[in-house]
Amino acid sequence: MTRLKEVQPLNKQPIINQEQPAKVVSCEVKGGKLITQLDDGREVIIAVNLLTKYGILEEDTKPEQLKRYELQNEGRYIHFTETDEILPARIISKGIFAPCEEGREE
Repeated sequence: MTRLKEVQPLNKQPIINQEQPAKVVSCEVKGGKLITQLDDGREVIIAVNLLTKYGILEEDTKPEQLKRYELQNEGRYIHFTETDEILPARIISKGIFAPCEEGREE
């Protein structure tokens, strides 16, 4: 009869750190979708019409207006220069319907 070994838990760090919100490394707009790369390795794709439909970006914002951007506050925000709108990385990393966090990200 073979004896089974006890399973020892691995002490690995989680892939997604809930303490430190993910930051945007880069983004681009293709085919009406905002494609972002996060510093934790994820690629998140959100349809621009969802961002406008739910009031995250102005209703009349067009995908081509989001092609020029600058990352602010070490990637915590995307500033779209043509529309002068700001998209928090929190919305990208946690989802459009995620509850607002208490306190402000610094």
